Formats: sequence, C-alpha cells, structure tokens
Amino acid sequence: MIKKISHHKAFIKNYVIIDGISRTGKMMLSKIIPTFKNFEQIEYIEFIEYMLAALRFKKISFDFANSFIVTTLNEMSYNKMIGRKQNLRPSDVTSISKFYKKKIYQKRLNFPEGKKVINLLKKNKKFFPLMSHDIMSNYNFFKNFNINFKMIQIYRNPFDIIYSWNKRNWGERFQNDPQPSALLYSSKKKLYPWHVYGREDKWQKKNSVERCSDMVINLIKKSIKNHRSVKDNKKIITISYEDFIQNTDANLFKISKFLNTQKTSLTKKILIREKCPKTYDAEDYLKKKKIYSIKSHKINF
Repeated sequence: MIKKISHHKAFIKNYVIIDGISRTGKMMLSKIIPTFKNFEQIEYIEFIEYMLAALRFKKISFDFANSFIVTTLNEMSYNKMIGRKQNLRPSDVTSISKFYKKKIYQKRLNFPEGKKVINLLKKNKKFFPLMSHDIMSNYNFFKNFNINFKMIQIYRNPFDIIYSWNKRNWGERFQNDPQPSALLYSSKKKLYPWHVYGREDKWQKKNSVERCSDMVINLIKKSIKNHRSVKDNKKIITISYEDFIQNTDANLFKISKFLNTQKTSLTKKILIREKCPKTYDAEDYLKKKKIYSIKSHKINF
C-alpha cells in the first residue's frame, strides 16, 4: 500500500502568480507584467484551482494534490524550455505571438531534450508568470504546496464585478452551459459551482443578478478572510483595480520593487494598448450600484 504520494523538487524558484476572482483585471495585468525584464510568457493554471476546490471538499489527499501540482508545473516548465505545447492562437493572452521575445520560443524548438534541460531550469533565474482564479479563497491549502512563488493579488469593486458577471449570464450558465471551466458538483440532479456549496437551495431560488451577487461577494469574503491571515507579507502584494488604472506608474513601481525586476521598452507600448492610466468612471459605478442594489436585495458587503 502506498503510504504517501511524493514528487521531485520544483525546478523553478521564481513563479509569479496573478490571482483574483473572475473579472477583477487579471487579464490586464497578465498582458503588462510579462513585459518586465527576465519574464517568460504567461500560462493559465486552472488545474491548481481544481485541486484546491477538491481539497476543500476532501475529495483528494493533500499529498496527492501537492505532488500533482509540483510535477505538472515541472512539466510545464520543461516543455516551455524546449518549445513544446506552445499556444499559437493569436487572440489568447498566453499566445507566444503576444510575447515581446517570441523568437526565443521558436529557437527552443531545436533544443535537445534530456537532463540538460532540467539543469538549465534549476539554474534559471527568469520569472515564470501564472494566471489563476480564486487561489486566495483557498489559500489555506495553497500556502503549503512545495513551490516557490510570489503573488500579485488583485481586487475590484464588487458592483463592477457583479455587473460583468451578470452581463455574461453567470447566474444561469454554470448550470446550463458546458463551456465554463469552473469545478462543479451535483445536488438534487442540478449542477452548481463549487463556491455555492451549502447554499444550493437558497441560491436556486434567486434571480440571475442575486446569484451573481451571492457568488461574487462570497468569493471576495473568502479571499479577504484568508488574505488577512497571511503572515508572510513578502510573498503577496495587493493591487486594487481602480487604483492601478488611475495610478499605473506608481503601482508598476511597487510591483517591480516587490519582484526585484524592471520594466522594459515594451511595457509602455502595452500600457498604451491597455489605455493605462485612465480615469475611473465613478458615475458609471454609482449607476451600477443603484441598479444592482434594486435588482438584488441580497447584496450585503
């Protein structure tokens, strides 16, 4: 009988995780931060989100989740160094065509496989950026994984997020649309996103806006609760979406100091494309707040 699932040590010492709940501005940051010096192209890490939700529900053991995550990240890093499994879809943020040094990945296609790649990874001082959803809401599990990381945690005004979620019909789609990749569970022959657990009957009776507000506020509260319990502030930097878009340079300076790296000539070009800095539309926010406070009597944040 196997007593414990185990793994080799993580190859990479500089993982940079951009985390927050959906529609907080992670996509924007994921386009900007990889333009910094010594960065690789960004990758999604949905599998970590699934492992964390499974740990919350006690469906898997921690040693399995830890081993799976470290091993999978090692494989991702290895593949990145030899040009394997590259994303060529031009519109994706993870596409190598979006990366300012895309020729690096083309050259790596001819790099020989083997131990030399692993040795190179272990000596590698580059940053490997990863984008995720909801890690902070399950941070009590994540913090114990055997990976070296720094995290950029982004928050946004809940009414803006609820507006965006409702616009994308997240109050209905989790149950009826197979496209969303969130981890689901079943109860009374209906499907629910993992973060609705324990509130299924009440959630089912709500309208679409109320469902969105319920999910958004629940995830934010989970994230804030875990974030406040973090003792090692050297691992996490907190960013506000509203502050970032208005005071972009100050925030980028703070992030570059946190990561001990610098902006590059491309950073400015990407900021122009992302229209940063820009004015936060306070009137639009107040309009959304009024509308969604009326549509959902359950908003209590």
